[in-house]
Amino acid sequence: MAGEKGKAERKSSIKDVAELAGVSVSTVSYAISGRRPISVEKKQCITEAMQKLHYQPNAIARSLASKRTHIIALLFPPVEHGIGISETELIIQAARSATAQGYHLVIWTLQTDEEAELLQLIQQELVDGVILMEVHTADRRIGILKRFGIPFILMGRDAEIPAEPFIDIDFFATMMQCISYLKGLGHRHLVFINQSKQSYCSGYGPVVRVHEAFTYLCRNFDMDGTELFCDSNPVQTCAVTEAFLADHSATSAFVVMNDKALPGLIRGVEKRGLRIPEDISIVSIVSSEGAAAFFLPQITTFEMDIHALMDAVITQLTARLDGRYAELTRRLFPCILRERQSIAALNRE
Repeated sequence: MAGEKGKAERKSSIKDVAELAGVSVSTVSYAISGRRPISVEKKQCITEAMQKLHYQPNAIARSLASKRTHIIALLFPPVEHGIGISETELIIQAARSATAQGYHLVIWTLQTDEEAELLQLIQQELVDGVILMEVHTADRRIGILKRFGIPFILMGRDAEIPAEPFIDIDFFATMMQCISYLKGLGHRHLVFINQSKQSYCSGYGPVVRVHEAFTYLCRNFDMDGTELFCDSNPVQTCAVTEAFLADHSATSAFVVMNDKALPGLIRGVEKRGLRIPEDISIVSIVSSEGAAAFFLPQITTFEMDIHALMDAVITQLTARLDGRYAELTRRLFPCILRERQSIAALNRE
């Protein structure tokens, strides 16, 4: 008993397990890897010995034997607007959801055009599956993953290959809710600050979809809407906002899809001598509670349901990896309105 207690207090080895179970080291190895059949009685003895000694098989050795790593890669390019508060919350939730399904999460920060680097990582067989984020039109990363038979799911959509499984924000529904909400408060002259023109021209899915939704909905809702493409630079956003307001005094509300543009927008409004929300209302779409609370006044948002989004992504991918995959998932999640201090009904003489 004293000998067993001493072994349990230090880090146990496979040799300790074999000694306690009364079998050879190779038999323990076979029981862990499953490479050779062993009797039910011996396997039971080995299992009990591992539990008594708190023995954890080496993850690398186990993966080599099973051809499974139980690691998922989140392929998240360092996009031009960087990883902000909302993106960080997505990554954290993805890691939590993966852990709940018995997987680990790693982040690959390759640019969308770094195909050689992606190919090299795939060939090293480091992961079981991939979550593909920041999806573009004609995204060539999809073809690479399919060519090598890597299970994946899109966090986003490629309009040119709609058959692929995806989980995405419903950008059209979110923008429609936003414009309807502002119209109900009396706003008719809106400005939408989208991300950069470069993102739009490159076919970055969210930027393209909100552009199309804003243009269509303003026309059909009889709203005076202006779209401004703007880099994720507070100084530039401030200058663009100040210049626009100088020439468009009827403007009463801004819609933003970039948390990092908000400091510049708020400063630009203030430099024109205008107040938020008395003179100018601000709504941030595809955002998060953490991002909204970072500003004063706190920003009214249409927030992603981050838990539901990432849980759906991880559940779909791990079901496929574990052999429980039955049906391609193509789901859209609209954002949820959270009213805060940056919005008010229009009250102009």
